[in-house]
Amino acid sequence: MKKKLAAIVLFFIALSVHGQRGSASLDEIIAGSALQIQDGLEKGSTIIVYQFQFSNEKLSDYILKELFDKLVNSNKFIVLDRSSQEVINAELDFQFNQSAGMVSDNSLASLTERIGAQAIITGSLDDAGDEYRFRIKVIGTETTAALVSYVGRVNKNDRRITVFSNINREKSAGEKIGAGALNILLGLGSYLEGDIGGGITLTAGCAIAAGLFVVEATALDWDSPAAGVPAVIGVTAAGFTIVYGFIRPFIYNRSKKIAAVTDNVRPRIVLISDNTAVNSTVNGAVNSSIGFQITHTVRF
Repeated sequence: MKKKLAAIVLFFIALSVHGQRGSASLDEIIAGSALQIQDGLEKGSTIIVYQFQFSNEKLSDYILKELFDKLVNSNKFIVLDRSSQEVINAELDFQFNQSAGMVSDNSLASLTERIGAQAIITGSLDDAGDEYRFRIKVIGTETTAALVSYVGRVNKNDRRITVFSNINREKSAGEKIGAGALNILLGLGSYLEGDIGGGITLTAGCAIAAGLFVVEATALDWDSPAAGVPAVIGVTAAGFTIVYGFIRPFIYNRSKKIAAVTDNVRPRIVLISDNTAVNSTVNGAVNSSIGFQITHTVRF
């Protein structure tokens, strides 16, 4: 029995090793592509790391930045920063003069010449079933031909890919409800999922409600005309905060732009006197009506 169990375990281990053989981590593949570019281009060339295509935009940006840093630190090339104003202006002019559709290698070479570089670097990460295919292509300005081509096999279970996939992953209804429940604790659920604006809004709501209860308990006499008003407003503010805390994860995960609008709501509660009320004298004391005013501002 023990021999059979050991044989089964070894069989599955062998399958796992076979499935991952030849693949590497994303960081290793990026480093390998940088070395390939260094070997394939003349020292001193002016190049630009232009674009990397993948469904996850944050992962694409990470790959571009890592490749950019490695090429800069090689001290072999003049690497243009795509975020520089000169490159942006050339790119905008290029896009304005291009018709809709896929950009060809010739067009990319034309863009590279406008920017003032000898080569442009593009790449992609393609789903190949049990792994990803990492592709890098370097196109020259003069010949419009590929000067360097690199293909690497990336393990799908790579830690980097998992982390960036979780960032853009759609939250389940259960996860949103859980975040809403944690929002009762001063907006903790929003803070944990990276929604800082929502967390601050909820913390402010809790603080306002608590402040009103403190005013009710310490600042007003029982026979004051305003007695009970802060408590009622505090209960209302607490109720709205709790309800919004449950709704917030659904708003934030559906559209961060809509969530940003609600972040710009600025509530304010002030103690005012009612000038329209008629003063009256009871037992030598002058009584006047006072109350609270709630205002808010929404900025777009």
